[in-house]
Formats: sequence, C-alpha cells, structure tokens
Amino acid sequence: MELLEEIGKCSTLEEVDALITKAVEKANKESKKVDQLGFLENGKVHPLFQGFIPLSTRIRYSNFSIETYSMETTDFFYDFAHALYQNHITNRGSLIHFLETYINYYFGLPGKEDRETIFNDIAWQTTTTDEEYFAALEKNKIGDLKGKGAAECTERSALAQQILSLFGIETYYCIGCIGRNAMQEGHCFNTVKRKKDYALLDYSVPAASYYADGRWKAYYPFVGVLSKEEFKEFVTQGVTKQFEEYEYVDGKQQGENCFRAYVVGQYQFDKKERIEEKKR
Repeated sequence: MELLEEIGKCSTLEEVDALITKAVEKANKESKKVDQLGFLENGKVHPLFQGFIPLSTRIRYSNFSIETYSMETTDFFYDFAHALYQNHITNRGSLIHFLETYINYYFGLPGKEDRETIFNDIAWQTTTTDEEYFAALEKNKIGDLKGKGAAECTERSALAQQILSLFGIETYYCIGCIGRNAMQEGHCFNTVKRKKDYALLDYSVPAASYYADGRWKAYYPFVGVLSKEEFKEFVTQGVTKQFEEYEYVDGKQQGENCFRAYVVGQYQFDKKERIEEKKR
C-alpha cells in the first residue's frame, strides 16, 4: 500500500505521524549518499540527483557564497502529511499541485530577509570566536529559513524533492538555468516520471490561476512535458528544452504565446541557442 493511501486510512494525526516517521527513516536509510549538492567549489555544479536527499547532505545554494545548509530538517514532512489528511487529498496529481501552496506556506512569501543574513545571524548569535563562527555555518539547516520569506529555487525544489520522493514519486533534483522574458539565470527545479513520460515541475516560477473576472486565485507548479527520449537528452546531454508559457483562467489552461526554456548542468544557455519570445 502506498504512503498516500495509508495516510487516507488513518483515524488520527498521531497515526499519520507514526507513518511519516517510519517512511522518513526508511527513505533516508535507502537514499544514495552524497555529501553536498548544489553549486560546488571552483564553479562546478551537481546537476542532477535522483530520489530522497540524505538528511546529512549539505546544499550550497550559490556559487558566490560560502554558506550551506543541511537537509536534516524533518518538520515539513509531518506538516505536509497533516495537510493531506485534513484536506482529503488522496491522489498524486492533487498532491503535486497542492505542494506549491504548501511550499509557499512553509517558507513564507518573499520578504525583506535573505539567506546570507539569516544564516550569518544564527552563526554570530551563537558563537564568540571566528573559529566557532565558521563551524556554526556548517550547522545551518534548511528549516532555519522556515517562515522567513527568504527561500529561493534551490531550497524550494529541495523541499519538493524530499516530499515527492517520500511519497513514492520518481523525482530528480535539477540544477541549471532558466530563460524567460529575455532574462536568464541559474535555477533549480524538479522533474518527475509519469506513466508514459516525464514532467518538469517548477515550484519557484509557477503558473498563475485566475477567476473568470480576472481576480487572482492561486499558484500551481509550472509543468512542462518531456517524452522519454527528450528526458534522456535533457538530463544527460545538456539539451535545452523550451515550453510555452500558460496560465489558468476559470479552471482552463490558456497559452500566453511566449516561451520559457530550461537546461540542466549549465549556468547559461549555449550562445548558439535562441530562446524564443514571439507572438503567434
């Protein structure tokens, strides 16, 4: 029986918590061990990681920063499972879409604080010497960003990776670049395996949903479909994939006649490639 189905059969939140504790311990034990993910030293990047990220793994979120954080935080597994239980979410499709709302809730919407300030403040407030300070920077956790409005794509996709993997979805943590609205920047996102193909999921640059009268309704993860062949060349050969922008209006998906593009393992797109922004 899948974890999502087991949660649906629980009678209390205590039963839900017991299931999550067991599932996290199992996922962590069986995970592929890796010391560090994200933007590594000397301009290198760990472009792709499949499955549950070990709780001992540290993620470096910028090639311009010395700070890293560990994935040992586990509170969001329980919070999310409670939300699934209380909202009667019983299928993977609904879970994937609801996760956008949960990530916004957990980290908070963008505010005035930034990751460097938060991590540095924690280190300064708990140490008295330079040696202790730098040692403290090795104790930061992704959970230190909870509610601060400072999380960006690196940690948003890391949290998504953990939850999707825990619930049995084959998920890939991808680091590369996004091109959108004549801009391009380093970016983290996820890709998941479906029955017949793969889907790129972006929980940081989502698709908006509006009521028929134009009022904003919600955000959903941006989804870009990849065939099995496209997925293979996307993650192993550094091939750029381009998708049409879209939004939801009154529950129906509508294209916006412009495009966004993604690439894995590179900070920028090949100069020979052109990201289209054309009207049809």
